[in-house]
Amino acid sequence: MTSYTKRTFQRDVLVLAEDFCINVSYDQKQRGYVVTSTDPLPAGHQRLLEALELQAFLRLPAALAPHVQLEVRQPLGLEHLRPLLYAVQARQLVAFSYCKFWEDQPTRRLVGPLLLKEFKGRWYLLATKPETGELRCFGLDRITDLEQSPHSFTHPITFDASAYYAEAFGIIRPDDELPQQVVLSLSPTQARYVQTYPLHASQQVLSQSGTETRIELQVFDTHDFRMELLSMGEEVQVIAPAGLRKWMSRTCKAVAGFY
Repeated sequence: MTSYTKRTFQRDVLVLAEDFCINVSYDQKQRGYVVTSTDPLPAGHQRLLEALELQAFLRLPAALAPHVQLEVRQPLGLEHLRPLLYAVQARQLVAFSYCKFWEDQPTRRLVGPLLLKEFKGRWYLLATKPETGELRCFGLDRITDLEQSPHSFTHPITFDASAYYAEAFGIIRPDDELPQQVVLSLSPTQARYVQTYPLHASQQVLSQSGTETRIELQVFDTHDFRMELLSMGEEVQVIAPAGLRKWMSRTCKAVAGFY
C-alpha cells in the first residue's frame, strides 16, 4: 500500500483551500482534521474548476470508454491553467512562446498575468506588458514552453477584473470605442435558445409574440459578436444599431454570392 506522507497531506490541504475554497484544520477535541469552513466560489471560478476537472475526466480508465462519448474537438492548453492561475494570484511574471494563427514562427513573451477567461470552450489569458502597461490577450492553445518567473510585476491601478469584460461578448474589448445598444429580432425557436442561454448579461426582452421576440443588449460591436449573429442565419435580424445592420446586410449578400 502506498504511504500517504505528511508533506503530501499538507499539499492537498493547500489545494483544497486554493482551488475549492475549502478550509481544513486540526480539531483538538476530535483529535483529527475537519472542514472548518467553505467559502463561496468567486464569480467565474466555477467554470475554471470545471475546466480543471475536464483534464481529469479526459483521463478516464479504458473500461469506461464505451459509456462516454466525448467531443472529438478538445480545447488545447488546459495544462497551463493551474500555473497561470497561481501567477495571477501571486502577481508573478510568466514567460512563454506564442504563435498567432496568421504567423509561422512563435515569439517569446514576458507578461504579467491578470485574468483567465473562457470563451466558447477555449481559455485565454489577459495580461499586461510590464515595459509599457499595455493589455494583451493570449489563447492558451497557442502557448508553449510556459515558465514562471520569480519576479513580480506592478498590477495596473485602473484595472478591474470584474468590470473589464462586463460589456464585451467574447475576448475582444475595444479601448477606443463605446458599447452599443443592440436590438435583435429573433424567431420563436431561436428566442427559446437565447432565453435559456443568454447572449450577454445585459440581455432584456423588449417584446414577445407568436412570431417574433425582440431583445436588447448593451455590448461592444466586435468581430466575436458579429460572428455569433452570423451563426444564427435567418433566425435573427438586426434592428439596431444602423451600422451593424448594414454590415449584416452586406455580409449576407456576399455569402449568398458564393452559392
